[in-house]
Amino acid sequence: PVFNGAMPPLPLLLLALLFSAASSAAPTYCVSTSNFPGGDLAGMPIDAADALACRTKCQSNKSCVAYTFQAAGCQYGSTKCTSAVGCCFLKSHIDQTMAPTVDLCSCSELLRVPPSPFKPLAAPPKDAKNVLFIVVDDLRPDLVAYGQSPKTHVSPNIKKLADSALLFEHAYCQIAVCAPSRNSFMTGRRPDRAGIYNFLDHFRHASCGTTAPDYKHTGTVLRIEKLTGCNTDGDADLAALAVNDDGSAGPLVRLPQLQAGGDCGGSGQCCSLCSEDAKCTHWTFRPDTLECHLFQGVTSRVHMAGAVSGHSGNFSTHAAWTSMPEHFKNHGYLTLGTGKLYHPGGGGVHNRDPDMNGPGLPPNEDPRSWSDGLSMRLPETVAAMPGCNMDSNTSCPINATLDGTLANPDMDKQFCDRIVADDAIAKLRLAVQNYAATGQPFWLGAGFRKPHLTFRFPRPFLDLLPPMNETDVAAHPTLDPSVPPIAHASNPPQGSPYVPVERSVAQRWRTFYRASIAWMDSQVGRLLNELDALGMTNTTMVVFTADHGWSLGEQGQWRKMNNFENGARVPLLVRTPWLPQSAGQRTAALAELIDVYPTLNDALGVPFVAGERGDIDGTSLLPILQNPLDRELAVKVKPYAWSQYPRCPRDPAQLWQDNQCLQTDRTAMAYMGYTLRTPDFRLTLWPKWDGATLRPLWNESAGTELYSHKSDTGCSFDTENANMNGTFPAETAQLTALLQQLVANQTRI
Repeated sequence: PVFNGAMPPLPLLLLALLFSAASSAAPTYCVSTSNFPGGDLAGMPIDAADALACRTKCQSNKSCVAYTFQAAGCQYGSTKCTSAVGCCFLKSHIDQTMAPTVDLCSCSELLRVPPSPFKPLAAPPKDAKNVLFIVVDDLRPDLVAYGQSPKTHVSPNIKKLADSALLFEHAYCQIAVCAPSRNSFMTGRRPDRAGIYNFLDHFRHASCGTTAPDYKHTGTVLRIEKLTGCNTDGDADLAALAVNDDGSAGPLVRLPQLQAGGDCGGSGQCCSLCSEDAKCTHWTFRPDTLECHLFQGVTSRVHMAGAVSGHSGNFSTHAAWTSMPEHFKNHGYLTLGTGKLYHPGGGGVHNRDPDMNGPGLPPNEDPRSWSDGLSMRLPETVAAMPGCNMDSNTSCPINATLDGTLANPDMDKQFCDRIVADDAIAKLRLAVQNYAATGQPFWLGAGFRKPHLTFRFPRPFLDLLPPMNETDVAAHPTLDPSVPPIAHASNPPQGSPYVPVERSVAQRWRTFYRASIAWMDSQVGRLLNELDALGMTNTTMVVFTADHGWSLGEQGQWRKMNNFENGARVPLLVRTPWLPQSAGQRTAALAELIDVYPTLNDALGVPFVAGERGDIDGTSLLPILQNPLDRELAVKVKPYAWSQYPRCPRDPAQLWQDNQCLQTDRTAMAYMGYTLRTPDFRLTLWPKWDGATLRPLWNESAGTELYSHKSDTGCSFDTENANMNGTFPAETAQLTALLQQLVANQTRI
């Protein structure tokens, strides 16, 4: 940049450095500061003078699929390279791509595709194109590409992507919390389709039909299984639900509504355990003891508050669905995954299929979705999110350089998104190398974890933003009395939606959120620039999105878990190089995350074939990519978008408090909010929930909301404040009828 001979301000220098660093070409092999743990061939390590020599040794050994090189004298944890020249570790398989800690004197490379007995159902299309799918955790469109000022927001790499992509101004998730949203868009189905609403269930569970809440079975007990022991360290959503009197985030408190399920599931897990056992006829889930009671014949059914009972089911419904990456694998694609693509918390236990035991929803990042050995099975182990104190101005900014190199690697843990980017680059290099050698196309998914709480980032990113005391805050920091209380979900740092949080607290959270975005943007930039450096930009479709939105004090709401515009709205960028008419364009067309799956299928010419479950709910957005400026077509393709979120209030007098349902069994939820977005309005209904049938009771409602979006440009997050359902009665009635019809007509569990 030209600065007329004057020294530019420090933030501009840092920003230029950040962008140029992300833009620099990466080496063609061996990802630095990374280490692949486990999988060593016999006799390791062997001497090698440098990474290239180690690479050559791996190439000459057909059993070697990857290697890690350590410089002479390198000491990392309990491992030390005692060789006078350097240590080379050849690996026959990958236990976990990337170690979760800093290693300044190592580098690693995936050199061969691991052998696999998998046989595709169909061949990839002629001249097949590739896919890079990037999903970010907890990201609302708080980006320069979406109209935010580069003086207050830093996201140059995402902006660069937007300049060559089609930007969807109004894209929405189907439920505003991590696990069920990811189950939804990774399968192309709505949450009601499989009954997935929180951190208990996943689509690979069996289906047991109608269940009986508040009843337990008696009879011949086969066995009793405890639903505990899965890794939930990744559920920061659970770890910050307590709110102190001053509105600050407190330690984890196991609220009563959180005890309705174990950390390894609820009634859905009991259904699966019974369904895979030929002797099991019935089951009961006991939330008081977090147990599954499996029966071989029952004699009676007895009332028990909170319990759920059912009969043996099958794995032929949603458990047999073909996930998005699995579909491309079935068509001969190499499918690779890294980071948080499915949700890494919760999980399964006591299943006969070992892949269904362990953390994650589905467990282990759903191994069926990926080519063997090429997923990050345990993101919470490999790319964990170390915490920081959100009540402090100094705890979350970490002493490190812009590229994430830690100043104190012995004290500070590695940044999770640095690990994800390193792993994604290693897998991209492998995929491109394999593509050049065999012509096999690839589908690479990368799940970046920030700006998920807590907002931990390299400290220099604060220098790119205005001083914290100049950061803007929400224009409407409390819930308007016209809005039904159930619309709100209590979350730190605000104790009550009717009492604003201190301005300095709001400024800290907003500043740290934006700094976390800037850090994530730099790592996304590394991956996109690697794609370009490898010469694959013109043959790769790139999708950039988030699992749901986020609130930063608007309407007194913080975080997610709601049906407001800020909770449901996500960024969506789609770059399709062979459709140049879409490059750099913006569309006001409505879009849903469940639309990504069929859009990729159509854009790449990969239809469903026999042996796949392709009955998805999403709509292909390919016509909009082909005709991005046709407004009439956009409305025809997608006239509305709709989402949902449950409510489980502890206190009927305060429906807004502790109501998130994160570990409440779906049969015990009190309300199910449904929200409908049209080009002009958002309507939200809050009917009671029938846990026995898993259906809404429209005649018993906790409230109706209507908000006008006629003048909404998409740049402001202060859009839904006063409830307007009384101002527009005709529109409220019309949209209510439409939403109820949509909910009634959908395919369900």
